[in-house]
Amino acid sequence: MINRVSTASQYQNLTSNLMRKQGELNQTNGQLSSGKRVETAGDDPVSSVTIQNYRQQLTQIDQYNSAITLANNRLQTMETAIAGVEDNLGATKQKVLGMINGAMASDDRTAFKDELISLRDGLLELANSRDEAGNYVFAGNQSDTKPFMEATDGSMDYHGDSQSRYAHIDKSVNVKTSLPGDQLFTDIPNSYGDFRPVFSDGASGLTDGSKLHLLAATTSDFSSAEAIEVSFNEVDIAAADGTTTKEMQYNLTVGGKVVAANQAYDSEQGIVYKDPVAADSATLNLKFGDISSGDNISLKPAQTINIFDSIQSAIDNAERPTSSPAAEANLQRVIDDLDSGFVHMNQQRSEVGTIMQQVDRQLEQHLDFELTLNQAQSGLEDLDYSKAIMDMNQQMMALQASQQAFGQTKQLSLFNYI
Repeated sequence: MINRVSTASQYQNLTSNLMRKQGELNQTNGQLSSGKRVETAGDDPVSSVTIQNYRQQLTQIDQYNSAITLANNRLQTMETAIAGVEDNLGATKQKVLGMINGAMASDDRTAFKDELISLRDGLLELANSRDEAGNYVFAGNQSDTKPFMEATDGSMDYHGDSQSRYAHIDKSVNVKTSLPGDQLFTDIPNSYGDFRPVFSDGASGLTDGSKLHLLAATTSDFSSAEAIEVSFNEVDIAAADGTTTKEMQYNLTVGGKVVAANQAYDSEQGIVYKDPVAADSATLNLKFGDISSGDNISLKPAQTINIFDSIQSAIDNAERPTSSPAAEANLQRVIDDLDSGFVHMNQQRSEVGTIMQQVDRQLEQHLDFELTLNQAQSGLEDLDYSKAIMDMNQQMMALQASQQAFGQTKQLSLFNYI
């Protein structure tokens, strides 16, 4: 039996084989040109899906890294501003300490007052700091609202809110990028505890030459705290043998009601008072230093202070006579406030530093993960050049052989078999 082979069919098979080998060579050349083994899903469908997942994760990491850059810029701006506040409070304290010096002339105190005003204005500038985008750093979420503005009476009003802005730096990680101004400047812990002293001169205040100062004033229940007045009087106590000794006694008034009268003051224990009638009443603990007979002092409930009010108090008392014990006591209170403010700012700055460390650690994790993803993606996507060159040489040889076979076959005719 004689098999017949169609000349057209043979030509078509040879042509298809030639085009296939030419396509393989072109694909290899394209891979060598791009350096990529997988350029389209058709090159390797399984690897292509994995590569796409890697690319999505890398894109997300880029977004997180951008958020980290923005967060770092805001945190650095905030940390610099708080450091400036610390320096400002330290300089202010030195000026107030100099004002307490009774040997200063009136002109010197006037100059110190001017410097205090300048320092207060500098503190206001720091409190109204802006970041690189023009947002107010210490305004909470009201970033386009100027947080602190001076009222007509010289006090500083806060116009921001009590919230913090956050940055999303990882799938489940948000970090603060701002601190509200009230937390920094108007809610500073009261160094005395739960009450603040109010000093005045005269019969209802401090006696001439008095050095009285408050050491501590706390209550076990601040919600029920009321205004307190304490007066001191030194009396002679006669002994059985006819001798007399000096004893400092106090009178305690709470909420306008005298609750203790002519009680001996213990300098070690201070004043401890609890209403003997009400079992659930709060316990007061008051301690004073350098008491003089005839001193009177008022205490008002306050767990926090406004540092601007404290500096304003120093300005108000700057030019008062050096002989005024109330002026000196008020200045000493300002120093205590500045100390508390400095510690508070240092704690806030430490919090910012902790956040910055967290952000840096998160950035390192992103970079490590990014390197791992790039390596994994490269293993699937990038071309093995040595293997590709060997494949190309083999494909070129195969193509040349196919071309020669095609050329010879194309020249065959029936006369070759006659």
